[in-house]
Amino acid sequence: MKRQKSLISAVLVALVLALSLVGCQSSEPVDAVPQIVVPAPAPVEQAPAPAPAVEEAPAQEETPAPVIVRQTGSLSFYGYTLTYDAVPGTALVSYPDIITEADIDAFFAYAFPRHADVLAGVYYDVSTPGSLVVTFPEEVTVADATAVVDMLAKDLEAFVNEYLGVDEPVQVVVVKDEPVVAAEPEVEYPYGVSEIVKADGDDTFDLYVVHTNDVHGRIVEGEDDSLGYAKLSTLLKMGRSVTDNILVLDAGDVLHGTNLANVFEGESIGVLLTMLGYDAVAPGNHDFNYGADRLVELAEMSEAAGGPKVLAANILDSNGNLVFQPYQVYDFNGFDVVVIGLSTPDTKTKSHPRNTEGLSFWDDAYASYAQSAIDLANELGDYVIVLGHIGLDADGSSGITSDWICSNLDGIDLFVDGHSHTVLENGMEVNGTLIVSTGQYLNNIGLVDIKVVDGVAQGESAMLIPAADVIDPSSSTLAAGLGITSVADDPQVIAYIDELNADLEERFSQVVATVPVDLDGERNHVRTRVTNLSRLICAAMTNETGADFTIINGGGIRASIAAGDVTLGDINNVLPFTNTVTVCEITGAQALEALEFGYSMVPESNAAFSQSDLRVAYDASAEPGHRITRVRLFDGSLLDPEATYTVATNDFMAAGGDGYTMFGRVVQEGRQLNEVFADYLAMLYPVK
Repeated sequence: MKRQKSLISAVLVALVLALSLVGCQSSEPVDAVPQIVVPAPAPVEQAPAPAPAVEEAPAQEETPAPVIVRQTGSLSFYGYTLTYDAVPGTALVSYPDIITEADIDAFFAYAFPRHADVLAGVYYDVSTPGSLVVTFPEEVTVADATAVVDMLAKDLEAFVNEYLGVDEPVQVVVVKDEPVVAAEPEVEYPYGVSEIVKADGDDTFDLYVVHTNDVHGRIVEGEDDSLGYAKLSTLLKMGRSVTDNILVLDAGDVLHGTNLANVFEGESIGVLLTMLGYDAVAPGNHDFNYGADRLVELAEMSEAAGGPKVLAANILDSNGNLVFQPYQVYDFNGFDVVVIGLSTPDTKTKSHPRNTEGLSFWDDAYASYAQSAIDLANELGDYVIVLGHIGLDADGSSGITSDWICSNLDGIDLFVDGHSHTVLENGMEVNGTLIVSTGQYLNNIGLVDIKVVDGVAQGESAMLIPAADVIDPSSSTLAAGLGITSVADDPQVIAYIDELNADLEERFSQVVATVPVDLDGERNHVRTRVTNLSRLICAAMTNETGADFTIINGGGIRASIAAGDVTLGDINNVLPFTNTVTVCEITGAQALEALEFGYSMVPESNAAFSQSDLRVAYDASAEPGHRITRVRLFDGSLLDPEATYTVATNDFMAAGGDGYTMFGRVVQEGRQLNEVFADYLAMLYPVK
């Protein structure tokens, strides 16, 4: 049901009183509220105590006077923030202008007669709009305030019903004897969100949620088995030619990963998402690879162009303000869908820490109010979707997963997930929530069919459409059933990608450094020994990540660089793969195991040969597995088998590629390797 401004006012004004009573004398601090000890006020002469009616109890041991504390803090609730500053007996509460003095009067008129015992001695005064002074007995304790909060929570619905009454009747205006129904008052949503009307028709229909995740810039058909945006655009146009009841969502890690994405710092992907008509995107950890400021800029560009909303309800700046729009409401034939964005807290480590400096992704206060946020979403709309780059693998520092969220929160209807690259063919249900995920790289397109009857969701079903079935419909039972024999590329998307490639070719001619000597990347050399080029690449990775050292596979280096000017194209020839720089935890013993593995085939050429900025001494004549004789770190200290280190590598090896199964937990995921090396080379050898 849509909630009007007065309803939100009623909820907030109930909190005004509850907050105002939190400041008090207490021997126990309130965990959620910072405490500042202030000098106790000068003693006031007290009236003599009345004589006891019965014999006095024996004198008891004197109890220390309670500490006088000043309580200050804030509470965000239903999208609004209230702040308070309280000392025993008095509280100043600041509240949003949406609450009127009439609202406050009505609330007190309702609450006082019903709870005179608890609220005895409580007075209020609206000094100025948005500022309320509440006075109360100094002996009110935190326990008393908590009881008031519980009381108001129980009575809030009754208050709302009595104060607001039933929904206002529809007003009819007669013009020329033809009845015209007046427009329903526009709902005022928290954070200034405006509803987007997607369809206006019968309230019994099928709503189709098309979803993708972890595309990582694979926008061209065939790249890592990608469907490609050109064919996806055609599919979406085919669907929209049949129905307007389509919502298109992406669960993050979409802006970074290939040259067509990285060289343009994500702007090219933003344009394509707008062309395809995506409705919303949740930021993934790799979407921060250009820095938070750039991601905010891309979100603003998308907003201005009518592109997808960038939604994240859990990302706050250093002042506690939301960085992105937290949610969006979409109206399908009067059926309101609330989409809430979430980003993994592991972004703090799974993108370079400098990319999210000053931002927070999770705290106890957020967790405390998460259920209230979902409850509000259910009040604002008829169906709640969480669009989350969270994932099902608890491999990050936070341990937070999408199934954990769904297990602990009630009222989420659909969770469109990303981050763990999980393939859920028909979704999975957790605590009444359907979780869906497509895998990666546009290898699949997700489709959820929500049955809506008389404006009420009656259930949903999920499926995946494999890219192979779209590229070659002749092998698809689904395509055959729909009579689809081929899916053409959208010519507008192809034309834009052609423009990008032309621009890319021009940019690749850009000179980024001038090196004084030839840099050796010859195939047989980098697969049998350390070269000056491999040392530079490893040094660039250690410098980028702050890791203790780097180990990569020699087979990832594909060309040499001649002395003189070096272009981006030259660097791309050296490092043509879309590997990202990744940091893992590793013990000294595991590092020795990795080096023994990498040196096991010397002097034969081996793509898995260990290139590293460690100083490795070895005996090629010894038995494989016993060839490493000494390893020193950059500072000259010996590698300690018992110590724990961080090792920079590429995502291919971190996942066990080339047989490197000994790396530990991933603790950081960064930029593409060729970007990192280009920046490092430019720093060492500026263009002359």
